[in-house]
Amino acid sequence: MAKQKSIVKFTGTIDGVNFYYRKGVPVARKAGGGFNKEAIKKSPKMERVRENSSEFGLCSRTKKVFKDSLYPFLQHHKDPTLHGRMMKVFQQIKTCDSASERGKRRVGKGLETDRGRQLLKDFSFTPKRDVETTLVADIAFDRESYKCDISGFDMGQFRFHPDATHFELLFGIVRMDFEVLTSTTYMAAPVSIGKDFDNNHIVLAPEDTPKDGGMKFAFLGIRFYQEVSGTLEILKAEGATGIKLLDVF
Repeated sequence: MAKQKSIVKFTGTIDGVNFYYRKGVPVARKAGGGFNKEAIKKSPKMERVRENSSEFGLCSRTKKVFKDSLYPFLQHHKDPTLHGRMMKVFQQIKTCDSASERGKRRVGKGLETDRGRQLLKDFSFTPKRDVETTLVADIAFDRESYKCDISGFDMGQFRFHPDATHFELLFGIVRMDFEVLTSTTYMAAPVSIGKDFDNNHIVLAPEDTPKDGGMKFAFLGIRFYQEVSGTLEILKAEGATGIKLLDVF
């Protein structure tokens, strides 16, 4: 690879030489070399590349379906890092699938392992708003009744967003079929709470019972509002939305 030193900087291919920019510097190198499309498809030396590409594509499709299922929680949330962070953890979960051969490992199979489930539970979907430290209460989820029980809630301990006057609690169950890559989200009726709230016990349950089969994920979310001229307006500022994965089963 050589640097271009002429007054006029070229881009493209001329007489078998590629001219392009690398890290902002104009460079030139002989055209050809590397691996072409046919080699990537058939060369034994590219087997690992094909395996990685296949798993990455499936992981990406799985991540999209899963992320779309969280729309009721994250529809007003802006985080340009979420896609990349989710892809990273989904690829880590995929490697927990020891039952499948390389190139065919799946996120769903990875989540059947304790390690895979823990990786997702430890993942922070909304790092700017942690649900547990915001509520400062005991949160329990029951798999049989699909109920989320929040006890010991104290408004005096609750950590409000500085611009908020109210907040809303959201709860739902995502049912994911990893074989056909489909999902359904079963939401509870949201509970809106102002600063005058004096109850210390809140129970949330989905309005419809999730269907059998697939894998289920219980999520608790929080969303902040600001009262303006008697109307509650959703805050879209940083840290105004939080979501927490409570259980995978």
